[in-house]
Amino acid sequence: MTGKVFSVGTDFDPATIIQLDDGEQVGITGERETEIRRLSGAIVTVCGEQTADIKIGSAVEATSFELRSVDGMTAYLGTLNHTDGRWELTPNNKAAPVPLSGVSDQLRSAEGSLVWVAGAWGDQAFSVKSFGLISRSERLG
Repeated sequence: MTGKVFSVGTDFDPATIIQLDDGEQVGITGERETEIRRLSGAIVTVCGEQTADIKIGSAVEATSFELRSVDGMTAYLGTLNHTDGRWELTPNNKAAPVPLSGVSDQLRSAEGSLVWVAGAWGDQAFSVKSFGLISRSERLG
């Protein structure tokens, strides 16, 4: 299912939902929930088994997900790498690396971490307009 991610609840009882185009809200559960929650406001496609959630009702136990867009811009999720003098994003879904341009110093400091980038394709590279950190590399602490 594809829709917009929302982080709801409280610090003591957080929940993640995805709102579909028809307005239906579906809870997200499972091991991938925390990563998906960090994408609040983004459009994602979530795959998994449909279940029920006591607080929300309809839910899906997320086994995988794909980032679609952030603020109306095309977006990608993956590990930020610097290889042969070039920046690229290596998607977790085993797709080809995405060559990046416009990588800011702040984004560069997240090398090796799981990040999202949003922007547009230019001359043979994806021009980064915004980004976010999902999980920091072990070596970055």
